[in-house]
Amino acid sequence: MGLYLLTAISIERCASILCPLWYRCHRPQHLSGVVCALLWVLSVAVIATVTSLCLLHKHELCQKSLISMFVLSFVIFAPPMVISNVILVIKVLCGSKRRQPKRLYIVIFLNVTFFLLFVVPFSSFLFLQQLSYPVMSSQIAFLLACINSSINPFIYFLVVSCRRRCSLMSLQVAFRRVFEETAVTTVSS
Repeated sequence: MGLYLLTAISIERCASILCPLWYRCHRPQHLSGVVCALLWVLSVAVIATVTSLCLLHKHELCQKSLISMFVLSFVIFAPPMVISNVILVIKVLCGSKRRQPKRLYIVIFLNVTFFLLFVVPFSSFLFLQQLSYPVMSSQIAFLLACINSSINPFIYFLVVSCRRRCSLMSLQVAFRRVFEETAVTTVSS
């Protein structure tokens, strides 16, 4: 689900930068809610299918469902996420000098980067283990997944802290400032 949502967020942010006029004027108002709901349904359906097939000890069907889940996640969803983030970074770094909510883009970029660094090895481990090809220890794979699960608050805190010369502030203030910049920029536009 994390990959699906990061892909949706990355594509939406990329569209808002590449096509700002369309994004402000023609983007359907409830598009984000509909996309999130559809992604949740897709995620639940995929996990329910894989889990039920694997728990029923149907080895061949379990392997096929795991391969399908891996393809869906890392062949269909990951490339658009990576491409839209590369476009986003290039556009923000080389774009116009007008005020842009760069902190939010940095947060999204870091979330995607750490997701790819930590979740891809974990998912690959699970996938290859199911096919009887262990490539790393399960402790390392689970450690990577745990790091990914807990890294987002630190990303928010560090991005805001570095912008303010590493001053001491609460995590709550860091969250508020990261998302406040987007709200102020959207209202002033």
